[in-house]
Amino acid sequence: MLINALSKVPAKYHDGLRNGLLFAAFFAFIFGMLSYGAFTEKTETITKETGHLFWKKTTETTIHHDLSERMPNLIAAIVLIVVAVVCLVTALRLTLRFGQYKKYLPIIKGHDQLLIQQVADITHSDYRRVMNDLQNMIDSNYINGYYIDYKNGILVDKNHIPEKFVKKAVKCQTCGASNEMVTGQSNYCQYCDSLMV
Repeated sequence: MLINALSKVPAKYHDGLRNGLLFAAFFAFIFGMLSYGAFTEKTETITKETGHLFWKKTTETTIHHDLSERMPNLIAAIVLIVVAVVCLVTALRLTLRFGQYKKYLPIIKGHDQLLIQQVADITHSDYRRVMNDLQNMIDSNYINGYYIDYKNGILVDKNHIPEKFVKKAVKCQTCGASNEMVTGQSNYCQYCDSLMV
């Protein structure tokens, strides 16, 4: 679910997101290990010096930390290491997901309509996964100008005009120029930019 949400991040931020997760994993691991090191210290020696120059006196005091005092360090270490693992796994899975996106591009290119099942067959992937990936690619602007027709399971170019629509020549009321338009759709005149209905 986290991977799916992060996959919708705009494509221009993908590298930054991945690098941020790796940095977070690194620092969480370092601080987790420091907390674990603090947990393993059962005793602490404090050195205190008194006097001046030749009459200095050094005293060492050993403090014993019982388990209840050290337990917060262990809990912090566990939490930080779990955070590091989650960030690392998330970054790796996002890298694989974004790599998968690149495999879809040559399949999609040049098609006005493409059955999602056909993409799944070509990539040897699950239909639902392919549909989810394509929707994430659209949401993150990795591919532009497409939408998914969920009813028919088709990836459609927004500029595609289905065969059932009829084009006809329409005369512009403003400049009198003839424009080819799809019946039932509004458009702007290609000569004077007036709205044509």
